[in-house]
Amino acid sequence: MDSENVVYHFELEDRKIEFDVATSPGQVNDDAHPEWARLSHRQCECCPLKESDCAYCPAATRINEVIEAFADNQSTEQVKVTVTTAERCYFEECDLQVGINSLMGLMMATSGCPVLKELGAMASFHIPFCSTRETLHRTVGSYLIQQYFKQLKGEEADWELKHLKELYGVLEGLNQDFSKRIQSSATSDALSNAIIMFFATSVVVASSLDEQLARHERYLTNTPSLK
Repeated sequence: MDSENVVYHFELEDRKIEFDVATSPGQVNDDAHPEWARLSHRQCECCPLKESDCAYCPAATRINEVIEAFADNQSTEQVKVTVTTAERCYFEECDLQVGINSLMGLMMATSGCPVLKELGAMASFHIPFCSTRETLHRTVGSYLIQQYFKQLKGEEADWELKHLKELYGVLEGLNQDFSKRIQSSATSDALSNAIIMFFATSVVVASSLDEQLARHERYLTNTPSLK
């Protein structure tokens, strides 16, 4: 398989479906897409794009195939999901909404959305079905690596995570706006629930990144519990 692609294979009771997702940033295009995907349709308040840049929302057009594929499915349907990367395979038996959440997180982060692109660095090392603690470790770790390279280039590094905290705050607003866009188009609760789940971690972390890091310090630093 392409080293830059991640393949999600869903096995439902009545069918199997596969999504081949490129982890390199997508390009915004103005090909024909559903009306709900138009940039002007419930555009996120934090979105810096203009219709002169592109007619359609990059994140919406990226996940449209998922919406069409699961339009008639319920969120609690049990599925078998196999995720294949260049390095390894992952397998999970779960509710459909959990599988879609993992898939859409990867798709949206690499969609070309100018807000979500800051999460794209993790796409090259995609790990599906992460817990909140694992996501926190990967997000902060990835961000600090970027700061290291900034410092090497003579740029100002953000070791206090100020911009990351600001980003999570922006994602909290994007969650509400994009969820409204999805709810106006998706006929399946699995899709709506998956979107809510995708942003849930961002909302939790946004409430207090310092608090979350302190809460999970022993886990993140492999420090033995105090007796």
